[in-house]
Amino acid sequence: MDRNELKVLPGGRSENLYADYRFISGEITDTRLMGVLGMHLHWKLPYPAAEPHLHQYYYYDIEELGLETYHTYVGDDPVTVELACKNLFGGLGAKMKSLNEREGRHLAAEFINETRRKRLTLPEEAVDLEFITRMPVFLSHDEQEELISKICTDIHSDDQLIHYYLMRVFGMDLKGAAYLCAPAFLSAGGPQTFLTEHSTFLRNTIEEYLDESGRLSYLCESLVETENKHWLVVSELELSEGRIISANRKSAFEISLYEASMMLSRWEYVTVYEILKDPDDFDIEFTTYSLGAMRTEHANGEMFMEFKKDNSHVDQRVFNLSDDINCLYYVTDFGQLILAAYSLEAIGVMEDRLHSSPLSSAVFPTARYQFQEPVLYEFAQSDYEDFEEFLKALK
Repeated sequence: MDRNELKVLPGGRSENLYADYRFISGEITDTRLMGVLGMHLHWKLPYPAAEPHLHQYYYYDIEELGLETYHTYVGDDPVTVELACKNLFGGLGAKMKSLNEREGRHLAAEFINETRRKRLTLPEEAVDLEFITRMPVFLSHDEQEELISKICTDIHSDDQLIHYYLMRVFGMDLKGAAYLCAPAFLSAGGPQTFLTEHSTFLRNTIEEYLDESGRLSYLCESLVETENKHWLVVSELELSEGRIISANRKSAFEISLYEASMMLSRWEYVTVYEILKDPDDFDIEFTTYSLGAMRTEHANGEMFMEFKKDNSHVDQRVFNLSDDINCLYYVTDFGQLILAAYSLEAIGVMEDRLHSSPLSSAVFPTARYQFQEPVLYEFAQSDYEDFEEFLKALK
């Protein structure tokens, strides 16, 4: 998709046009409990235009960043519409749920207003959304409940319920945590924070506990990261009929970076290729190959992170934040393509896909490695350009 096709809606329209944008369709990710939402709205423009269709793409971070990304596309090419959704929402592991106009307007205004309330900067393209913000929509209780059912994924197990609840609590998102609580618990005060600042939920283990009276509860040991510290937090939760009925912190203590790294360590499998093509030509081809992956720039290259297609990693007894990563690609400035995955099966799938693609003639395999703990992130943050030289320095 050509970046030039994503445009800012022209401003300066007369006020009587704000109500005339015709809603065509809307959809949203069911990832509210992960702390992010992606929304796509489709409108018909209220004034004569060569292309009367407007598509809006919102990426909203509930915990910290607010409306992080906003794009528009004026046009209605199905391939362009689909690629825009995949590029922005592909890493969320989401199902898309349909929205009606009231829900879409309500959410768009909420994204904008909450971002302003937190005194965060809106994306430049989102400043002129007056046709939505000037006509606020207030949902009834039933409409709110219906919307919550759309933006929250279905809960299939007690483990999944507990992980999502703790994820919201450590993210300082008590509103999200409340979606998982029983009415009696909410009436008694509801969810409370376990730490005084926002923290990232890195790992959680769950153990069942039966006291002398036969009361069942769940003891959780959570590894979380604040701005510059790691904490181990122990909590006890009680559940009833798929809802949280009590949640209490038992202890919290700081641990070292080394201790946290040991808890998060896992095998990493790496295959290194030499890039045989001109770097600029390879970058163009690889951008198409890696469509949907999250792309981040580093001092010595670019990382492409491909996520799993759902969030099933939350629905298990032990939660690891990194379990949602399917695989990693790293294109170095030194002319190397590095593949990394966390299982032999996954790295094998990556290699097979690459070898059967048009890129196969552009690369040549030079080495395979397996490490007891991840090293690709360390390389990305290092001053080395050559991965092989980086490994020699590690030894």
